[in-house]
Amino acid sequence: MSRLLPESIRIGLFPGGCWMKRGRGAPIVAPQADGACDADALLAALAALLAGVPKSGVGKMRLHVVVSDTLAAIAVLPWQAALAGEEELMAYGQACFERDGRLIDDGWVMRVGFRRFNAAGMAYALPRRWMEKLQVVCRDAGARLVTVLPVSAAAYWRHRPTRPAGSGLVLLEEASRLTALVYAGGSLIARDVQSVTGDTAVAGLRLLKRVSAGHGAAEAVQCWPAVSPESAAGWVHDCLPDARITPMLADVWS
Repeated sequence: MSRLLPESIRIGLFPGGCWMKRGRGAPIVAPQADGACDADALLAALAALLAGVPKSGVGKMRLHVVVSDTLAAIAVLPWQAALAGEEELMAYGQACFERDGRLIDDGWVMRVGFRRFNAAGMAYALPRRWMEKLQVVCRDAGARLVTVLPVSAAAYWRHRPTRPAGSGLVLLEEASRLTALVYAGGSLIARDVQSVTGDTAVAGLRLLKRVSAGHGAAEAVQCWPAVSPESAAGWVHDCLPDARITPMLADVWS
């Protein structure tokens, strides 16, 4: 009997709940005690999820991991046509982090890129020590880490706008923060973040009103939940009654 091909498993590591998606089945969710981001607790949840995967007859697991933006540093990069080579690209990414008041040094693993010509790019960085621990957890479980992205970066690289010619938002809902990715003509033009310290709807309305004031009312909003399948459509509709609102699955970009 031939050895089975390695299994690709999609993982989400988020405060409030972590999940694992295998094949076409429903995600397996490991709830967290609260919405606070404890980076080591997320790794412990990952280890527990992987421990439940049967190893018999299966080749080494290949993991595609999406993590909370609370772990990462993220910057939107204005288009620069004159950049030449990886070294200049990385230097530009660091400059954009400094513009936002973030210092990214050797303690971070940084990636920088532009998805489309003549459109904004994105830089993201994850703590190097945490990434090393993540590799150890994967290796100890007999798995190979293939990709790891903070959710804003996953959405930037893998999202397909529903109306490329119009304006739209991707609303990322985590336990302690809401993030709006603003699109125009199919390209990312801005990113805005709102902390959630109480009522999610109150924080969401504040975020949407601020985004609308700066970029106009969105024609379409796609709502992405980190864990819960409950949709934010109610308070989104309160702020943007004319927008087309579409719920998304948590594993859509993993």
